[in-house]
Amino acid sequence: MLQGRTDPTWLVIVIKDASSQLLDIVLERLRADGGRMTKKRECVLSALLTFDRPATAEQIRERAELPASDLVTVYRNLETFEGLGVLQRVPLENGTQLFELTAPDEHYHHLICRTCHKAERLDVCVSKEVVGKARAHGYSEITHLMEVYGLCEECVDA
Repeated sequence: MLQGRTDPTWLVIVIKDASSQLLDIVLERLRADGGRMTKKRECVLSALLTFDRPATAEQIRERAELPASDLVTVYRNLETFEGLGVLQRVPLENGTQLFELTAPDEHYHHLICRTCHKAERLDVCVSKEVVGKARAHGYSEITHLMEVYGLCEECVDA
């Protein structure tokens, strides 16, 4: 599906079914939004598909093998993917952010290590309860954000 790259470090030979579906959705939404798949956007998307957890923009840039001067390009593409509803920002306590591809228009909550910034998905969402209470208070257009911070086992033992 991703064209132009034949180098095995770039070509994802085996993409999990979910990743393949997500790739199709990204391409479909990008076209519908009037966007196009540029070479650098392809690099960023390919890099994102290789992560099994949220990553920093710098980690994504490095995985995409783009020069340091292209960090702004990475951020612009991350914003594009977020606008397409397939990328989530994960805020860290220090104000920086991690990024991860998501199922279309979905969101996840995370357990994040304060030291190494490892982020793991939590299989819990309090959305229904929180949204219900917010509506009871007269709020509309409601969204929520919940991240849990602590120290992972590796950092505690270090």
